[in-house]
Amino acid sequence: MTFLSRTVAAVSLGCAALAASAQQDTINIAAVIATSGPASIYGAPAEKALRVLIDNLPNKQLAGRSVKLTVYDTEGNSTKAAQLFRRAAENDEAHIIFGPSTSGESLALIPIANQLKVPTISHGGAEAITKPVTPYMFALPPTDRLMVESLVEWIKQKGWKKVAVIYSMDGFGQSGGTIAQELVQSRGLELVGVETFAAQDTNMTPQLLRIRDKAPDAIIMWSANPGPTIVAKNAMEMGLKTPFFVSTANATLGFINQAGAAAEGIYAATLPIVAPDALADNDPRKPIFLRFNKLYKEKTGQPADQASGHGLDDITFLEEALKTIKGPVTRENLRAALETVKMCGSNGCRQVRPDDHRGLTREAIVVMQIKGGAFVAAK
Repeated sequence: MTFLSRTVAAVSLGCAALAASAQQDTINIAAVIATSGPASIYGAPAEKALRVLIDNLPNKQLAGRSVKLTVYDTEGNSTKAAQLFRRAAENDEAHIIFGPSTSGESLALIPIANQLKVPTISHGGAEAITKPVTPYMFALPPTDRLMVESLVEWIKQKGWKKVAVIYSMDGFGQSGGTIAQELVQSRGLELVGVETFAAQDTNMTPQLLRIRDKAPDAIIMWSANPGPTIVAKNAMEMGLKTPFFVSTANATLGFINQAGAAAEGIYAATLPIVAPDALADNDPRKPIFLRFNKLYKEKTGQPADQASGHGLDDITFLEEALKTIKGPVTRENLRAALETVKMCGSNGCRQVRPDDHRGLTREAIVVMQIKGGAFVAAK
């Protein structure tokens, strides 16, 4: 039994066994993700995971069907993502598209995915990607609302009262930053300051000086990279020691490597794949992550993280949907099958429904802290 088959068997919740005989059709998979540029800390590990998993499938088959993977590099650019998405859908006749890597790109692709009627599994966390639900757009990560809820509750449990928020003025940053302001106040905490920055800004010291003057107990920083790396380094340079809280977008080894010493002490809403040993032995996700981490490190020389975990979930999501399809696979019957998927993976255990194209709850998230260049369970 291969790694992927063992993984699915360990966590599937009442799903049927793999089809005994192979189907004749080949599933064309396109990954439209950022494998270069600043967003490559998300897309490059996901691509490696997809290739590792597909290369280790028995007979290169998923649920009894042959698969073909084509990867396109968006460079994190929404315009390029749209062009490559159309190419994958129209020229490659992709049955399904994985990605893109960021929320901004994903938001731009919603109308295109629905126009071309291609099932798409986004790697973006912005709530607006799947709320409201549209027929062909699905997403892997917990929403920014679920992430913020976890962080705000953790801040409350620490007894901290005053919170500042700093976020980027792009799709992901504005979505999470707005939700953070809402939840900080609705959960009985004091919102003492709000600052923003442009995604291309290279120095956020003025914003941090204004935040320091407000003397917050905690700072919620909401942005995809490279913004948080710059904020963390600016904060260290000015001696700002207030605890920072970030999203799953920064719970990656890439962020730790880029921020260096400035990442030390930062709290993150994370998925437990970044530190599977911190999970209880009876957690059904633990054996999945330990197996995946072992395979991924053997094949790439690098430890797995949340970004590579997207590749694991892409394949598992697709496999669970394919198991329910009898006969030839079309975009439409695959889309309908995706709406029934029940699975556990790196982004948590999910039950997808026609009215919920993520299917996750807050239980998917754990709060961790960066210590000694690694993620550990927050105390």
